[in-house]
Amino acid sequence: MIPHLLGIVLAAQEPAATAADKTPPAAPVAAAAIPDVRSSLLIDPKSRAHDFAQAFELLRREKPTLKINIQTPNGPIANVAELTAADNGTLMLVKVPFSQGTKYLVVPIEDIKEIAYSP
Repeated sequence: MIPHLLGIVLAAQEPAATAADKTPPAAPVAAAAIPDVRSSLLIDPKSRAHDFAQAFELLRREKPTLKINIQTPNGPIANVAELTAADNGTLMLVKVPFSQGTKYLVVPIEDIKEIAYSP
């Protein structure tokens, strides 16, 4: 008779289970733990150089009368006449007309921020 009474006392001390208790707790969401994908994106230099050359050609064909600039960290390179990728794809050869004739500038692909029509 005592074990039976002990079971009643223990059952009375436990809270009654409800429907809310049966659902598992939601997992915490850690938005700060998601890394910025763009900061770790690896691009083959040859592919990037090819893309720059292709973009330049597209702009030149679309509006041949407009001048094209290349934006770099050191400032814009204005009036670009030709843009060619070096063989290994890590450098771009930029042909620019100057008052004394045409010059080539060598620009690393990581320095090219934008290719656009001049404002």
